[in-house]
Order: sequence, then structure tokens, then C-alpha cells
Amino acid sequence: MEASNDIDDTGGDGSDVVDGYEQLRARALSGGPDGWRLGLGVLQQRGVAAWLRVRQATMPKVSPPTPRAASPIAGGVEAELVGLLASMALAVASQG
Repeated sequence: MEASNDIDDTGGDGSDVVDGYEQLRARALSGGPDGWRLGLGVLQQRGVAAWLRVRQATMPKVSPPTPRAASPIAGGVEAELVGLLASMALAVASQG
């Protein structure tokens, strides 16, 4: 039986954490100056567990998509407007 901790709760399959770590590792190995943006200092000074906690705390929360509001244009008017714009585009294309 595995013990659970706050690091285990990555909020998904964990692939984003692995990708983040691999990006950090690549920057660190290449000597890139911007590894600090990915948490290199935390990883070096406090370790992987602290890096995981900081990464989890700073990752933006993904919210479910908001339902689209009903169109303010009445039903048949949309189709009429699309037809008008299409005929204008075709007229311009046939002239040029």
C-alpha cells in the first residue's frame, strides 16, 4: 500500500509535470540562462519534492469552458447576413 502525499495529487496523468521537468533538465544541461524561470533554483537548493510543490502551486488552474451565450441576432437574420457577405465576396472575386 502506497502512502499518499500532496505531491501525488498532480491533477491529471502527470504528463505536464514530466514535461516541465524535462524542459528544466534540458535547459540546465545546455547551460541556458533562463532555467530559473522553470524553477532551477528551487530544484538545486530544496530538491525535487519542493520543486514539485512549487510547480503545482504556480500552475494555472484549468477551468471548464464557459457555455456560449445565445446569439443576439434573430434566427433567420444570421443566414441572410452570411448570404449577403458571401455574395459580396463572390462579386469582388469575379471582378478581379
